[in-house]
Amino acid sequence: MTNSDLRERALRLIELEERAEDAKLDLKAAYDAAASVGYTKAALKRAIKINRMDADKRAKHDSDQADLILYLEEMEGRRMLQAAE
Repeated sequence: MTNSDLRERALRLIELEERAEDAKLDLKAAYDAAASVGYTKAALKRAIKINRMDADKRAKHDSDQADLILYLEEMEGRRMLQAAE
């Protein structure tokens, strides 16, 4: 390990940190632009996260969502009402 090695690594890390900060600002601006035309930021972020999941994670997510809907329907009495109709 030399001073020049450390300096090179530090400069590279600084460059990457600056790029990451720029990317964060660009993402914020993009979400703000979407919000300005009526999209909900939180829902858009969640949809993007789900869209980027691999097949196994997506299958688990979909199963969990189905369970959640079922549980809410049961708790709120909607499931029983539908069955009675």
